[in-house]
Amino acid sequence: MIPEDVPLSASSPQSPTARRRERSAADRPLSPHRAAAREERLAQQTWVEGAAPTLPVREVRPEHVVFHLGPTNSGKTYESLQALAAAGSGVYAAPLRQLAHEAYEKLSAVLPAGTVGLSTGEEEIEPFAPIVCCTVEKAPMRGRLLVLDESHWIADPERGHHWARLVLTGEYQEMHLISAAEAYLLLKPLVDDAEQVTVVNHKRLSRLDVLRAPVKPATVRPQTLVVAFSRKNVYAVAAELDQHRPGKVGVLYGALPPMTRREVIERFTTGEFEVLVTTDVIGHGINVPATTVLFAETTKFDGEQVRPLRSWETAQIAGRAGRYGLTGHGSVGVLTGVQGLRPSVGLLETGAAVARGDAMSDLPKRAPRLRPELEDLGASEAVDLPEALTRWMAWARAATRDEAMTADDVTSLVLRVHALLPLLRGPLGAVGDLQTVWRLVNLAIDYNPPRRTRWLVLAKAALQHAAGQRVDPETILPDVPRGGSVEDYEQAAAAARDAQTLLRQFPGVAGLDSDDAAWVEEECAEMISELLPDAIALGRSGKCAACGTAIAPWFTTCRPCSAPAGRGGGARDRRPAGSGRRVAGRAAGRALGGRQGGPRGRSRRG
Repeated sequence: MIPEDVPLSASSPQSPTARRRERSAADRPLSPHRAAAREERLAQQTWVEGAAPTLPVREVRPEHVVFHLGPTNSGKTYESLQALAAAGSGVYAAPLRQLAHEAYEKLSAVLPAGTVGLSTGEEEIEPFAPIVCCTVEKAPMRGRLLVLDESHWIADPERGHHWARLVLTGEYQEMHLISAAEAYLLLKPLVDDAEQVTVVNHKRLSRLDVLRAPVKPATVRPQTLVVAFSRKNVYAVAAELDQHRPGKVGVLYGALPPMTRREVIERFTTGEFEVLVTTDVIGHGINVPATTVLFAETTKFDGEQVRPLRSWETAQIAGRAGRYGLTGHGSVGVLTGVQGLRPSVGLLETGAAVARGDAMSDLPKRAPRLRPELEDLGASEAVDLPEALTRWMAWARAATRDEAMTADDVTSLVLRVHALLPLLRGPLGAVGDLQTVWRLVNLAIDYNPPRRTRWLVLAKAALQHAAGQRVDPETILPDVPRGGSVEDYEQAAAAARDAQTLLRQFPGVAGLDSDDAAWVEEECAEMISELLPDAIALGRSGKCAACGTAIAPWFTTCRPCSAPAGRGGGARDRRPAGSGRRVAGRAAGRALGGRQGGPRGRSRRG
């Protein structure tokens, strides 16, 4: 037995390792940063669980759900918009701003003024009108009638949870779900509570033929869409085609500001552009008068690897040819003659069969994703959120095991919260309440490298403004570049769109509002529109900048010209005119990249 007055350590000698740890802890107090981190861990460990999470349900079930199923160009959207116009009240929701614009214009043309509104996150026109055309993220959760276009996006790993939440919990009397037939099995279980379900199968309204012979750049006809899958390849193809149709070739890709994209589509629609070189952005339901779609390549980088197109992706793009009511029958084929690009005819034939409705596609068998709302988490403070989100994800994966959906991966939200928490340990902690932090981590601003720091800068600025600290306007909204390249203006326009996203949620940061950011984006869009013709005509893609040898568009110089001296560079030295070509190449690069002088002397308004 150990006497009560004898210290435990006297009869239980510590190991040398334990003694060293004890002395180390006594001699080295925790740094403020480590102490704060320890307090944060303790707070998370003592986090009190809120009410047990439950699967979201709607209180008012739909009276009627109508599925419009079929391939592209089969009248699915047309019939749904007619139903919306007849109802006089409701919502049209789509994945892209351009589609929301198209629906807004079509409905505005047949309904009285003030009946139709637009809400896209970048633009608001009478958002409280009886009928609202919007992107899915902006769709209200209740109303008279919902038209949900491109509903197969419910399987999208990035944005599918918005579709799932709207279909699963939206309280509408009537719902029209437009999708490829393959998505029916994904969507049907989410509306099992409907009083009545109707399935309307649509067939393609125009013929779609596959061209037997490849098409060369010199023989491309007007009203043709040419498809490539990267910005560099789009310019490479456009530069090749522009040699045969100077000034008649346009480009369309995701990095262009929405205003520029709408202008390019309008110029193609009116015939000012005879050929449009585009990425797969054209495949998401955008309607243009194209008689032919040519694939310059049939592989794409999907964020992880370069892979062949899937048949459903090919079908979505190929189906743009031969739009009913805009052109006659359509044709799809491959474009050859661009160095480095080798499209597959066999893959194209499979995609065309899907686009005609003659074959089923390989739409990924992903389950709709469920993502939590703040009230689902049971958190009481911002510091609770990482633990709450992690616990919710573990619960949701188990709870949806036998359901027609799966838990969304909320790791990105956890990472954002962890990035913000260190800022809340100082003066900004007073304004970093749970609601504010949740709004900040859910801002629709890209969090993938290399733009990750942009979100954190904007989030910090919002907290600083709320705490009464000064925020430099240039931190939020960079000025319009002066003498920049197309890419410079694209990046500035993207930064302005991010600023608009922030300022709509947190107006007044740095003395700015969303109109200031919209103005900068418009200025950049105007400059891009002016520079695009020169960028296309003077594009060096496809030729070595030093010697002019044909190369793949993702390279700027051929292998001999890029080799160090003494390692294959002799070929370059043997070309007498090489230096002149290099000078010409650099001059062309400057014309492609930018020009002297600013944007007609404009700067951001005072």
